[in-house]
Amino acid sequence: MAKLHLFNPDNDLALASGIENFTAPKAAVALRRAGAALPLWYGNRGHSLLAYGVNARWLDTMCQRFGLEVSIFDHNNCDGYEAAPWGWSLAARKDFIREGFSPEHLPTDEQIAAWRQLSHRRTAAMLREEVAKRLDFEIAPAAVEVNNSNELRHILSEKQALIIKSPWSSSGRGLLDTRHVSAEETLRRCEGTIQRQGSVMVENAYDRAADFAMLFECQDGKCAFVGYSLFNADASGSYTGNKLATDKRLLEIIGAEYPAARIVQTAEAMRQAVERLIAPSYDGPLGVDMLVARLDDNSTMLDATVEINLRMTMGFVAHSLSEHFLADGSEGEYSVIPTKNIPAPDNIIVESRRMVSGRIDLTPPGGQFRFVVDVHTL
Repeated sequence: MAKLHLFNPDNDLALASGIENFTAPKAAVALRRAGAALPLWYGNRGHSLLAYGVNARWLDTMCQRFGLEVSIFDHNNCDGYEAAPWGWSLAARKDFIREGFSPEHLPTDEQIAAWRQLSHRRTAAMLREEVAKRLDFEIAPAAVEVNNSNELRHILSEKQALIIKSPWSSSGRGLLDTRHVSAEETLRRCEGTIQRQGSVMVENAYDRAADFAMLFECQDGKCAFVGYSLFNADASGSYTGNKLATDKRLLEIIGAEYPAARIVQTAEAMRQAVERLIAPSYDGPLGVDMLVARLDDNSTMLDATVEINLRMTMGFVAHSLSEHFLADGSEGEYSVIPTKNIPAPDNIIVESRRMVSGRIDLTPPGGQFRFVVDVHTL
């Protein structure tokens, strides 16, 4: 069945709210509008995307240059389509009902509630324990869930380098690094999170040698490994962009910081853990963020469960770009940046519908964010 894609990057916030009539912050709305056409680059032949006002001339040009075969939904007849949002929530389901989807063809309240619970950051801690049992080397300890300020105060008195996370948040948001925030401010902000979401997740803070992710697809109770994602994050942990290259090349880069054989072993252990804990209840894309931690003695350790995302991710976008639109012998960077009136040169060199070198925006001009690809030959 053809998929109808919806780019709703605000979905983690909608999921956290747990309500159908969710109103996203202005910045999240701006990101969603700017990236409405992004599914063109990861949808398959015959799929459509749910968007309004996509520039027809721009779309025709992109389709001709790159052989894109994802169309714009006409908002008339959704028969024969499978709803495929960036992520599922009650608010996302309402978006599709608005387009004419029958509720019985969409996830139920119970399914969405189950996915919401699986999206809680405690799932990462559960996966960590499952993965660790399958490995013959040590990985970073799991995060600890804390639901009261007295316990958190005690932990803060014993450790100075911690990352404290909201149970639900997105793209590096909802994170506190106690190396840069006072204990008093940390307690104040965490008390608010505990009131709103019931708890916080506390884990060790590390110097980061590499940020990467493993990509999986769950279907009918099974989990398949899709590939790797090597990404950049700023000091706060917020996503800034991805490396574009083959999985083999990404593994080489990560392997310069941590043994590649252990990464491969972890990928299979994670696939098995996801298949046991998540795949029985969830169908769709899933990304697991990881990092290579550099320790005080200059050795490295793998933190295998930094973040679990039961949804599409920018890593999946980068993987699709690398697999379907990057020329052999080329590598690149994919980034999401505020527009800030920066000129958007389109000087990409394309051969056989693949990018060889240069820069191009993946979405039409005019939005408050740009989805930029920079490519160079090796």
